[in-house]
Amino acid sequence: MLSANGRIERKYRLLEQLDPKHAAELDGTFTNHLSAAIQAISASERQQALDNAIEACESALDGVLYEILDKHFAEEDSGVA
Repeated sequence: MLSANGRIERKYRLLEQLDPKHAAELDGTFTNHLSAAIQAISASERQQALDNAIEACESALDGVLYEILDKHFAEEDSGVA
């Protein structure tokens, strides 16, 4: 089973291939979350902020990839009909 980092890396590479613009936008979002993690005062707050950043990044990747796939399948369906 892949770690969260491994899953994110694979999804990000796929997104870069499918839609580089969205990949660049997600970079900024993840950077903002990491900035918050770095600025946290205690180690436990940093870890929680980092966990939140990883979760937010993976969730955003999933959302964009599902959106791309839904659009692709809708286009296929309309072409078949």
